Amino acid sequence: MNNHSIKAVFFDIDGTLVSFRSHTVPSSARRAIVRLREQGIKVFIATGRLMRHTEVVRDIEVDGYITVNGSYCITAEGEVIFERAFPREVVEKVWALEREYGFQSAVMTHEDIFVSHIGDRVRTIADMIAIEPAVADLREIVATQPVLQMCPYIDADIEAKIMPELPECVASRWIETFMDINLRGVDKSVGISKVMEYYGLSLREAMAFGDGGNDVPMVRDAGVGVAMGNACEELKAVADYVTLSVDDDGIEAALQHYGLI
Repeated sequence: MNNHSIKAVFFDIDGTLVSFRSHTVPSSARRAIVRLREQGIKVFIATGRLMRHTEVVRDIEVDGYITVNGSYCITAEGEVIFERAFPREVVEKVWALEREYGFQSAVMTHEDIFVSHIGDRVRTIADMIAIEPAVADLREIVATQPVLQMCPYIDADIEAKIMPELPECVASRWIETFMDINLRGVDKSVGISKVMEYYGLSLREAMAFGDGGNDVPMVRDAGVGVAMGNACEELKAVADYVTLSVDDDGIEAALQHYGLI
């Protein structure tokens, strides 16, 4: 199948470009990205990670980054395309819910992922993505740095209880024991839209690859949305195509399927 209307391709990192098993990018995905760019197709990272935590793909030449689920979007040269931080009152509402329901949250700023302590759930996620959060006084962090995202370490049942109390926010998750909270109007689809607009392109000219719940908006809304074989069922349901897993050269296979490489 040929799809020459695609002008830009967006890749999630964890579970899409990077294997949860090896914590590396398969050589097939690296080759595929080089071939895309040789044909003049722009390539972007679209991740829930902070910019500083994209080192695992930093040696891959791309045109820009959508980070923190769309809260901070920049070009490869560092020009900011879009940025949106939490008002302090929303942060305080999340903290009040923490006290009420007895859970722990991380805050994400440009500088790092910060937690008050390393609990069991924090440790599990840190080991899974090979990123160690910093332990700090969260009130001091929030007083001096913009908060781009908050991340409660909770199951879906607690999520269902707290999100009605946070109408200013939207939730997404890529694992059962952890979730992302972003301001309403911020997600990876919004990030893609901002980036495509910046380059004078339309959303229908974008292809997006993902594996988790936080990838649903961009995979659903892009001109072509691809779910990895290891993706959650929610994402597969909205994808135009389900490829092989990240460990089975899924990115290369999908790009070949659409005639882009």
